[in-house]
Amino acid sequence: MELCKKLICLITAVLTAVIIIVPPVPAAVYAAADVVYRETGDEAAADLRQAMKERRESVTVGILAKTDQEGLKQVIGALLDRAVKHTGEPDEGDYINYQYATYKGAAKTTHSGISPAIEVEFTLTYYDSGDQEKEVNTKVKEIISSLDLDRKTDYEKLTAIYDYICNNTKFEAAESDSDIRRTAYGALVNGKAVCQGYSIALYRLLLEAGIDNRIIFGKGVQAGEAERAHTWNIVELYGKYYYVDITWDDSANRREYFLRPAGSGFEEDHVADKDYPEDYFTETYPVSKERFHGDIEGSVMKTLWAAQDTEELMRQRFGTISG
Repeated sequence: MELCKKLICLITAVLTAVIIIVPPVPAAVYAAADVVYRETGDEAAADLRQAMKERRESVTVGILAKTDQEGLKQVIGALLDRAVKHTGEPDEGDYINYQYATYKGAAKTTHSGISPAIEVEFTLTYYDSGDQEKEVNTKVKEIISSLDLDRKTDYEKLTAIYDYICNNTKFEAAESDSDIRRTAYGALVNGKAVCQGYSIALYRLLLEAGIDNRIIFGKGVQAGEAERAHTWNIVELYGKYYYVDITWDDSANRREYFLRPAGSGFEEDHVADKDYPEDYFTETYPVSKERFHGDIEGSVMKTLWAAQDTEELMRQRFGTISG
């Protein structure tokens, strides 16, 4: 395995948050007519989420609420956190969280009619563009269709998608064109990516196939080598989560980091960022302490499918038999 490939994961652009608090607007001055004021923060976050999915660089969201200056400081980050929350939708959650680069937020109190309101303006930058994301959407449909996943078990879906990415994506650590290599566009359309692009592509395709997974950010650690920023995934199979590192597996051309359980040594060279070991995350996504024992539940499903196919064939040939 080429260590330079394993460890050079160029996530050098730190997400930048610039929070601006604007003085309150007098009650007689009402908000702009094109801003939609939502009753809850979740609804306002959904507006922001949609804008980020479309790769819009400027968006203003509103909430019908009253707050003070301290509350304004908190609402910007809270809205962004909700906007990129994992929803299980393939083009949301971690998918957009890891494809925007920076944001600025400006919040102010205002009024919608006679109701007090909060208005937050976001300015965002992304690693890819809206047009490129449209290309990804088309490519994803082609990939899913080509893999013929309908009658595959979850394990077979995972291996088919895993193999597709490894066979069609090359680890590319060159400094030029660095941003696009962090994206699903880089991995799936250009066929060149760093770890962030690999992880995002896997996240998107697995969710398209109905398999839950999350992206983990942290450091790749090797004895005698400098620590490097790195991303990998945890994947759910039959109610249990397992570690996978598709970037390192592709670099080594083997499945060394595929469906690894907790306590298997994976955590020794994959050190997760401080947020991930928190109880709220580990309780929601507990990584199995036992190794994956094979596609046992999938075999049961295939047996049932075979029985259903046999029954259907009998009906087609002989019709319904009544007693």
